[in-house]
Amino acid sequence: MSDTSALADLLRLAEWGPRQLVAAINARLSSQGRDRLRLDPTAGYSWVRRGFRPRPPIPDIAATVLTDRLGYTVTVDQMWPGRSGTASVARSAAAGLDTVTHIDDLVRELSLLTTTAPTPSSPIADACGADLTAAVLDQLRGAVLVARNRAGHEYVLPEQVSLIAAHVAALRRLDDRHGGGALSLRYVTAELRNVVDLVEYANYDVRTGRRLLAIVADLAQLLGWLHFDSSRYGSAERYLLLSVGVCRALGARDRAANAIGMLSYVSAFAGHGHQAVQLAEAAAAEDRRTDSVLRARLLGRDATAAAADGDLARFRRCADQATALLDRSRDPDSTSFLYYLSPMQLAAEAGQGLVVLAERTTANRNRLLDEGISLLTDSVTSMVTPRRPGEGPPYARSGLLHLTFLARAHLLRGNLSEGVAVMRTGLGLLPQVQSPRGRNYLRRLRPALARRARSSSVAEFLPEFDTALSGV
Repeated sequence: MSDTSALADLLRLAEWGPRQLVAAINARLSSQGRDRLRLDPTAGYSWVRRGFRPRPPIPDIAATVLTDRLGYTVTVDQMWPGRSGTASVARSAAAGLDTVTHIDDLVRELSLLTTTAPTPSSPIADACGADLTAAVLDQLRGAVLVARNRAGHEYVLPEQVSLIAAHVAALRRLDDRHGGGALSLRYVTAELRNVVDLVEYANYDVRTGRRLLAIVADLAQLLGWLHFDSSRYGSAERYLLLSVGVCRALGARDRAANAIGMLSYVSAFAGHGHQAVQLAEAAAAEDRRTDSVLRARLLGRDATAAAADGDLARFRRCADQATALLDRSRDPDSTSFLYYLSPMQLAAEAGQGLVVLAERTTANRNRLLDEGISLLTDSVTSMVTPRRPGEGPPYARSGLLHLTFLARAHLLRGNLSEGVAVMRTGLGLLPQVQSPRGRNYLRRLRPALARRARSSSVAEFLPEFDTALSGV
């Protein structure tokens, strides 16, 4: 493609002309409350005929609307090859949050994020430990919640909110079972954009507004998790931070604590153990009520953070307390957004933590590995074994992820046949799992297998392994 024909070719594929592209960009700008940036309807002709590239943020938005139209990712460089303009600088996930003082600020930030986060030319960098902790502790605390009552705008009905809430709950359960790939990211992002539009442009009373914003917080939290599952740590942190802000505006400290705990988990997997521990402490301080399920969840996050930080004593203390609290809970459904938390899930996370700790030390390594293998074997079996004939695995995504830790433990312990058997089970889960993170963790086992290829069981398995992952 030449410079001037690249955009023209993309528009032909989209069955659009320059005016349709500009109209789509203007519609997206209006949905974000940025009408001051609206373009003249004829602006697109110079882009096509002369290869002119507009100023930011228009190129990013143009790439996003074409991506939505075509059904696959279109980048700014594909639209204007060789005309990079001013390079986009990655901004921190915590950038600018000190200016947020109203719920509208949070909603606008989420609206902007749903447009720019998937765009390769507008990256969001993983926040440094101090910035992320400061954003949680010192910012996002001043947002004020109001109702909407404006002439000429329709009211959101309670029945509409109930329908949306049920749909969001179903999306969360779908993610728990299968994980989230590119299609899930696009779908849930669009869902959040739609709900944000209702918050910004419809009317509602205080009760309905609170319900809508609770849905916004839940969707932002889910998108944070989906971005984490795709190894987009900066975007994940940004969504989770904004979810914390919305939760605080609602006075939903339990939801805020859960989102901060998720930030701790993301930091642990990103290799920031000390930061993860600080965030786990902040999550516990956010909501000190006596809901035992939530406290067990936050202690589990603390245990994962301690393992990433190499603190065995803290890990054991938090993991044991989490298990004891959950065992004593009389009402496991008391916190609806933690419906998934069970002794099996906590055991799997503890087993994972033991493997992480064993990889960081030579002292008592075999004992840690054996303990991790025992916990992971039992919990993973529960995750991947269908409960009824004809059903799929109840938690295929979590099963695949924890299977990779179990396989790592077996390989480190020298149990090659057992490690191969575990990985073979993982390969069988691939059709059920869309999680890029789980698949990547499985793929990372390839070098460890290659180093043990003298074993007949490993040598026989390697071609099967490579074939199964060749299209992943």
